[in-house]
Amino acid sequence: METVYAQDQKTFTEAIEAIRPGDCVRIDSISAVSDSAKAFLEAAVKLADKGGELVCSKEAIDTRPEQGASLFSLCRALNDLEQSGRSARRRSGIERAKSEGKYKGRKPIVIDDELFESVVARWKGGELNARQAMALLELKPNTFYRRIKEQEEKKMKDYKQMEHEIKSELKDAVRQSRHDLGELKKQVRAEAKEVKKAADEKLELHDVERERRKDRIRAEVEHHDTVRQMKKDVEAEARELKKMMENE
Repeated sequence: METVYAQDQKTFTEAIEAIRPGDCVRIDSISAVSDSAKAFLEAAVKLADKGGELVCSKEAIDTRPEQGASLFSLCRALNDLEQSGRSARRRSGIERAKSEGKYKGRKPIVIDDELFESVVARWKGGELNARQAMALLELKPNTFYRRIKEQEEKKMKDYKQMEHEIKSELKDAVRQSRHDLGELKKQVRAEAKEVKKAADEKLELHDVERERRKDRIRAEVEHHDTVRQMKKDVEAEARELKKMMENE
C-alpha cells in the first residue's frame, strides 16, 4: 500500500492514472486539484473504480476508514446525477433547436490522420503513455479510444476487402487459365489433325507412286519376256530352215 501526494490538477490526474488497488491519494483541498465539482466527482469515481483511497486535509475527507466507503458511493451517485442532468439538458436543448430549425448536429473533431497514426504508433510502442498521446492530439479519453477503435475497425475492413479482392483475382486467374488451357488443347488437337491429314496424303501419294513403279517394272518385265520369246521363235525357225536346206 502506498500514499501519493497530489498538489495540483496535473499530479492528481497522474496519480489516479497510476493508482493500484489499496493505494491512497492525499490532497490538500478539492479546489487545489479540480476546477469544478463535476471534474472532482468524475475523478473520485475513477479512483474508487480502480480500488484506491482518498484523503483530503481541508475538507476532512478520508475514505480509508469503514465509513469512508459511503463517501465514494455518494460521489458516484452525485456524478451519475450530474451526468443524467447534463444529458437531459442537452437532449432538451437539441429538441428545442430542432423545433426552431437551428440544430445542425455536433461538428466532427478534425484530426490529422498522419499525426494520429504517428502518435498512436508511438503509444503502442511504449514511447508515450495514454495521457501524453491524448495531450499531443488534444483529444479527450473517450474520443481518443473511440478513434483507435474506429481505426482498427477500418484496418480490419480494408484487410477483409483486400482479402476478398485477392481471392476474386485468384478465382478469375484460375478461370482464365482453365479457359486458356482449353483453347490450347483445341488448338493442339486441330494442328494434330492437320498433321495427320498431311501425313496420310503423303502416304497415299507414296502408295500411288509405288504402284506406278510396280506397273512400270511389270510392263518392262513383260516386254523383256516377249522379246525373249520372239528371239527363241526366230532362232527355232532359223534352225528349221537350215535343216531343210541341208536335206535338199
